[in-house]
Amino acid sequence: MTCEDLRANAAGIAALTAGDPERVAYLEHAKGCPGCLEALREGENLVGLLERVRLPPPSAEALARASSPVLRALRPTRWPLRAAAAIAAFAIPVLFSRHRDWEGWIAATLVLALATALSATAGAIRAGAWVALAASAGFAIAAGGIPGFDGTEGLAIRVGLECFGLEMLGAALTAGLLLWREGRNATSLAATAAAGGLAVQAALHLICGARGEAPHLWVFHTGAVAAAAFTAWAIQARLQPRSLRS
Repeated sequence: MTCEDLRANAAGIAALTAGDPERVAYLEHAKGCPGCLEALREGENLVGLLERVRLPPPSAEALARASSPVLRALRPTRWPLRAAAAIAAFAIPVLFSRHRDWEGWIAATLVLALATALSATAGAIRAGAWVALAASAGFAIAAGGIPGFDGTEGLAIRVGLECFGLEMLGAALTAGLLLWREGRNATSLAATAAAGGLAVQAALHLICGARGEAPHLWVFHTGAVAAAAFTAWAIQARLQPRSLRS
């Protein structure tokens, strides 16, 4: 190694401990090389200056930003509250409906259980929204089969708009709870909203007057779950900081 190489690394050598082999070898060379010795002394002066520099303490805002993810991870899980939101989304339409058909209560209960699990564990499954949508479609097939469209027959549009609105309200309930608890840091909003919509779809299996019409089920019941997931995904994308979106 030439003297130019040694002098270029002099500051790094100066930062080494006294007994470090590289520093010892450099000093042995510097005893007969005034230029390398001078470079080492300049490096030692630089290291001394850096050691005396005191950085300003971080601001309260910076500390809060840094600690927020850690504190959020240390908080106890909120799954009981999320599960309760899905159950509430199911119960409200049933309780306030004048007409209920309890014949399909077993199927409705199974779908509610899945919706509750998806809401409680939102984020644990990356494809939670897709699972909810697939469950909604499967439920529609089981209840009404594959639709064959013939104009507006089987759509029951007036009832369908009510069903669509109820599912969107259920999605808003579960997703709104998540936003209330976690604010702009909320994740898995689409899966949570889809689970809320699915919970209401389970309730509609008991109270909807067109629950046996495949076109109605696919357009208004399954369609609402898809719309809820997409809307929540768009909201979450808007809530994310620009640095994460770019």
